[in-house]
Amino acid sequence: MANLEKFNMDAVNETFKSFKLGQMVNSKIVAITADGIILNIGGKKDGLIQYNELEEKALPNPKVGDEFESIIVSTKDDSGMIVVSKAKADAVKSGDAIIGGLKPGDKCNLVITDTNKAGLLSQIGSFKVFIPYSQISAGYIDHDLKNYLNKQVTAVILEIEAEDSNIVASIKATEQEAQFTAQTAFWEAIFENKVVKGRVKRFADFGAFVNVDGVDCLVHNSEVSFNKNQKASDVLELDKEYNFRVIKLDRENKKVSLSYKALLENPQAAKIKAVNVGDIVDGTVQKILPFGAVISFGDGIEGMLHVKEASHYYVKNIYEVAKVGQVLKLKVIDVDPINLKVSLSLKAMQEEPEVLKFKEKNNEEKPKK
Repeated sequence: MANLEKFNMDAVNETFKSFKLGQMVNSKIVAITADGIILNIGGKKDGLIQYNELEEKALPNPKVGDEFESIIVSTKDDSGMIVVSKAKADAVKSGDAIIGGLKPGDKCNLVITDTNKAGLLSQIGSFKVFIPYSQISAGYIDHDLKNYLNKQVTAVILEIEAEDSNIVASIKATEQEAQFTAQTAFWEAIFENKVVKGRVKRFADFGAFVNVDGVDCLVHNSEVSFNKNQKASDVLELDKEYNFRVIKLDRENKKVSLSYKALLENPQAAKIKAVNVGDIVDGTVQKILPFGAVISFGDGIEGMLHVKEASHYYVKNIYEVAKVGQVLKLKVIDVDPINLKVSLSLKAMQEEPEVLKFKEKNNEEKPKK
């Protein structure tokens, strides 16, 4: 009996060892075949690293006798062998090294590997990462969570449960931080008359909301076209980028008004450039204002007849000499092509009182025949 080897229960247990997916195992190369690299991983079954999954950097020059850690990626292949991966094992160990330096509040890059009804799943090393539904985004969340699969995201660590190897993370927190940083930079750099690039996000009855560097700005219908009958949705396209000019800022209430038409050439500009001081025009009274009348002449050009230019004599109200629809012969006395203004005069077409008096006096002094 003394010559019998000592019964080793550990060796027996190792022989009947069971394996599970994701398990890290010690591996030793026992053969290199046409199908792949055969490994002793303990127990009754051998492990296999398939050539089509072999990464050169993970196992550059495999030799019989090499020992390393690998991870179970399949408990059974077509030949009944357990498939393992050294590259994935290296990735897990690398991830665990990263976990050692992480704490709540830190950011990490993740690839979404799975989903469930409660949220998204990922992994860092041997730690499972869970992103709750409420933490997926600060904006729109796609209801079909499978659309997030295999996407790389940046998340903030909320909790680390070292004992259970679980991490709770938030993409939403990352987005909110980025939005805050972008908005702070936006308000530091924005000013009236600045030209900005923005993406049309949605339309309303009164205009369009445009996102400029993470800040929602408004383009009113009146600022999209020189055609007063057009709305924002007639001119702009949803989710398309355009250049706009900032026309109004309300820093206290965080409101920005933009203009699209401010960067377009006003069709009136070319027409007004063709008008010269001294031109005589036939104009139609379009509107009566407290200080004068709006006159339309030529090819839709609008000019202003100020009450002071209505007569050589005192005129209190413009309607004393002009009525809507009336055609008047007027003289152009000023042209402002930059601000698209034309000033007209009615009195410039009339003789001055002194001249009239002189003519009347001469007529009276002429001897009657």
